Amino acid sequence: MTVLVRNKDFSEEESNHPTHPFVSLTYTKYRRLWAGTFFTFAAGQMTLVAKPWLAYEITGSAFWLGVVALSQGLPMLLMAPIGGVAADRFPKRTVLLVSQTALMIMAAVITLVLYLDLIEIWHLILLSLVHGTAMPFNMPVRQSYIPILLPEKLIANGVALHSSGRNMNQTIAPSIVGLLLGIDPLVAFLAIVILHAFSMFVSFGFPLARSSSNQNFGLIGDLQYGFQYVWADKFLRILFATLLLFLVFGMPYMHLLPVFQEILSVGPELLGLMYGAMGLGGFFGSLTVASFSRLSQRIPQLIFGAFFSLSLIGFAISPIYIFSLLLLFFSGYFHTGYTTINQTLILTRSDPSVHGRVISINMMLRSSITIVVLPMGYLVDQFGGPLTLAFSGTILLLGFLTILSITPKER
Repeated sequence: MTVLVRNKDFSEEESNHPTHPFVSLTYTKYRRLWAGTFFTFAAGQMTLVAKPWLAYEITGSAFWLGVVALSQGLPMLLMAPIGGVAADRFPKRTVLLVSQTALMIMAAVITLVLYLDLIEIWHLILLSLVHGTAMPFNMPVRQSYIPILLPEKLIANGVALHSSGRNMNQTIAPSIVGLLLGIDPLVAFLAIVILHAFSMFVSFGFPLARSSSNQNFGLIGDLQYGFQYVWADKFLRILFATLLLFLVFGMPYMHLLPVFQEILSVGPELLGLMYGAMGLGGFFGSLTVASFSRLSQRIPQLIFGAFFSLSLIGFAISPIYIFSLLLLFFSGYFHTGYTTINQTLILTRSDPSVHGRVISINMMLRSSITIVVLPMGYLVDQFGGPLTLAFSGTILLLGFLTILSITPKER
């Protein structure tokens, strides 16, 4: 079995408990990891806004928006397990830099064709394919670095701070890229290139993190071993089962907000505030988890998961915009709290030699959410948004409590 030893050469003094939510940032190499991930998330969020905007400007067709989205989602789903194998088998820094280079070059190509006024829809489809292929290699490596760069007792803090960076970007980056698109799409994509370049620059300081294993099961064997490893551990099975339940019945609400914009009779500006409320709540949720000195196996997940379900049900039936905005804030807060704890327990439970593959399974499940949105949208058309979302939240609450009630108390 591959053995990766956690980094023991911590120059900073280790404390028994996190003394503040940002304690992991006192570790220089983790601080570089956080900064690089922050820049990558910022570039990714800006791309998610700029790409469909530009596609619609070029074609004026919603069909091509779907093609562009599928061009990214499908390779992310298919490549996630392979990205996990690469994170475990090859030097992590090499995998990270290669994937980051691909993201930067493709954004630079779009910037160039915009400058030359040669942009066509197939350029954006190609960008989506590259983005969807590179990210399954990039993200598992970044997350699997956390247990290497931090002592074990700070892993929860490190994961939570990673989540805080993502939620900050979900709140801020779309607004920034909207302003840049208003100036010129060329400026927006140039900013994306610069962010990827910053991320590459700080990544050069990471340890190589080479695998010390002499065993090679081959690509198929390594893929199978990752799934077998998760299935053989009852605690990991339960963690992934609760995550799948959460993704199927909880996550689609983010894609259904335009439906509730119509129900609440608000314009697109106030719809933007609804997304912002979720991101802001998520930011504070990640800081809350980052301040935890210790995570138990069941209680924090139970609290965050149950209250997320209740927030979702409340939002579904709320007829007043300001109440809906507040409930979206709490939904983002408890959503991020739950997923951060879930990811932390998965990392600390699994062996470092399979972190890449375990994280890639997590990413694969998250990528499949686009499949769930389709039947959920059909139910909304048939029964209405409030009833569908309230029913979904109720199933999530009952299922979540049932699964957590059988979670083993001991690791």
